Amino acid sequence: MTNIKTFIIFITIVLLVYISINFYLYKRAMQSAAPVEGWIWVLRIVILCGVLSYPLGRILGVGNAAGNFFIWIGSFWLALLTYGVMIALMVDIVRFTDLLTGWLPDWIISNRLLAGRMLFTASLVLIVMLLTGGHIRSLYPLTPEYEIELESLPADHNEYRIVMLSDVHLGVIVGEKRLRRIVEQVNDLSPDVILIAGDLLDESFENIPWVAQALSGFEAGDGVFAVTGNHEFYGGVLGFEEIMKEAGIKPLRNESFIIDNSVMLIGLDDQTGGRQFKVKQIHISELVPEENQLPVILIHHTPSRIKEAAEAGVDLMLSGHVHEGQLWPVKYIAEAVYGVKTGLTKVDRMYFYLSSGVGTWGPPVRIGAAPEIVTLVLKKSA
Repeated sequence: MTNIKTFIIFITIVLLVYISINFYLYKRAMQSAAPVEGWIWVLRIVILCGVLSYPLGRILGVGNAAGNFFIWIGSFWLALLTYGVMIALMVDIVRFTDLLTGWLPDWIISNRLLAGRMLFTASLVLIVMLLTGGHIRSLYPLTPEYEIELESLPADHNEYRIVMLSDVHLGVIVGEKRLRRIVEQVNDLSPDVILIAGDLLDESFENIPWVAQALSGFEAGDGVFAVTGNHEFYGGVLGFEEIMKEAGIKPLRNESFIIDNSVMLIGLDDQTGGRQFKVKQIHISELVPEENQLPVILIHHTPSRIKEAAEAGVDLMLSGHVHEGQLWPVKYIAEAVYGVKTGLTKVDRMYFYLSSGVGTWGPPVRIGAAPEIVTLVLKKSA
């Protein structure tokens, strides 16, 4: 009952914010474009279609052409809304400072109608260019490779190749064809083991019946392992486990697993499980035996509990979740919230890798945040 009440409150707040932001953009667009009679309704209809598309797509449902179409339109609208509001806010700041100081040149003041229409047109062109380029960028993951030296790595497993990916968000936007390309790209990296750091799924099991068969195409000598992200809990964690079983992927849920006496994997449930779904959280130190002599690799979707991991003797921690902000400049907000940057860093003696993810959530667009599939090569330190 508590979860239902929380969900209703959350949805209500989200809808109110969504409506308010869209109304703000509508007022500023009408003010700037100042369309003549006839074009007023064209602009209103375009904005209304954008606003309603995503909710309508969800109402129609995933898995049918109409629902998927509106979800795609609505997802792009979210990106347009983001940058449209940013531009509108900057214009409002300029106008406010002009009221205080009168710094704007006379030709703008005396031609407000023309200046507004020029601004509207330039903003629209800029946003369309950003969204087009950002969508193309989202389709082609980078494949960075890093070497990590570990003293505890057994000599006979030198140059052990870990391929890590996160935040695929399989569903309407990242569908079956795209997943098969990702699987092929991962396999081409010759992994010894594949680690999936959460948010693999973006829909419940019944909405993506194709996913298990496509995921079964991963190839790694020591197997494929996955942990839960927040979206696995939203979509149904039991369904996630069923998909993993069908795909031949081992889920790690607050448990450890030793691979061929070479490395110890620890997979933690995402913090969403404990906060919203009453899943018992476990101390990382409880999963690391005192007598352990192997390298410890921890997979935890959200970049949190980093200090705890380092103190528990973890050698390498892998996280995702933040998408490097996905839409610039959100990355700076994410860095401020979590206190870590995308890429490889070190916390005390522990290596920490925060991935920008390979898929997208919401807008099918990445701006200033390239997708990636990362290879981490473990080497025996001298």
